[in-house]
Amino acid sequence: MTLSACQKCGGCLFRSLGEHNYRAKKENDFNATISSIKNAKPIIESPLFIGDGTRRRAEMDFKLSHNRLVLGFNEAKSHNLVDIEECPMLLPSLNQILPILKSFLLDFCLIKPANVKLKKKKKLSISSISEGALLLLQADNGIDISLKLNEEPSLEHRLLVGDFVNNHADVIRLSWSIKNSPFETIVEKFKPLLYIADFAIPIPQGAFLQASKSSENLMIAKVMEYLGETSGKIMDLFCGLGTFSYTLAKNPNNEIISADSSDTSLSGFQKALNANQITNISIIKRNLFKDPFIHEDFKNVKVLVIDPPRAGAHEQCRAILDTPFNLRPEKIVFISCNPKTFSYDASLLIEANYTFQKVVLVDQFVYSPHQELIALFILNH
Repeated sequence: MTLSACQKCGGCLFRSLGEHNYRAKKENDFNATISSIKNAKPIIESPLFIGDGTRRRAEMDFKLSHNRLVLGFNEAKSHNLVDIEECPMLLPSLNQILPILKSFLLDFCLIKPANVKLKKKKKLSISSISEGALLLLQADNGIDISLKLNEEPSLEHRLLVGDFVNNHADVIRLSWSIKNSPFETIVEKFKPLLYIADFAIPIPQGAFLQASKSSENLMIAKVMEYLGETSGKIMDLFCGLGTFSYTLAKNPNNEIISADSSDTSLSGFQKALNANQITNISIIKRNLFKDPFIHEDFKNVKVLVIDPPRAGAHEQCRAILDTPFNLRPEKIVFISCNPKTFSYDASLLIEANYTFQKVVLVDQFVYSPHQELIALFILNH
């Protein structure tokens, strides 16, 4: 991406600060947020800064305008689409395929399907496709592409997709979703995989992954460091695809209960457990906002790993506060992508007689205001 395009794009607002000033700002903002939590004096560990050019996933918009294809991100505080040739946040492999994708999407959008004749002399009018969204993922074994469309593609679109995927060795799957319907696999040469703790994990279309492989590895390592020697029954709440569960399950002394509400993630998770013959992980589908785990569920649970979305885990933390002291887990490892909602949850855990012992900033959203953290809470006896 050119400097002018970077300045317009809303993806990395702080790039103009330069690396040193940006990191200082990020660290100061983070420390101020943590320091504002009442009755908390955690050890704030050295931040884990992720390098530029490491993002393995991106969602871009595309639009056909006067026979020209615009592909990119929205301008800061605007719906104007900034056309990009490359993005400094992305992995080199994804930047390399951007011009190829741009050419493909131009051909895709220029297809003008003919009306289809039906019985009784009626015609089915098929619209052309002029815009949509592109989800790009560098899986561990190739590139996975998903399209979000508002119009039904034609046979010509399907044929073009087949030629595109088969002619590019790095692309292993292309899927699309029409008007927010479930993704349909159009071409799949290989199942996109994620490798965690020596397990091969199939990736469902549209599933949530950490922004980069390097940040994922650092976060897993930090969770295991905070876990320490504690073993036994562990709950992985808001587990998604099971990013932390797989590493926890490598210890045969651990019994993992993994919970989430996403059908897509849990279906992929269960298939991976079956394929890898992992027997010490149990999956529970549960909406933890409406139906959090309560005191009777925590019997013999040693550790909670909590990794909620940006809204936080308020209901679950209130349920922990309401749990009798003798049933509360010994440790809570909390992962948050929103320090502000985390502050409220941390206050509830401190009220529940947990010591907020450690916290670390994980800066995987490079040059953006977004922050990730991992925190350790230990029950006072």
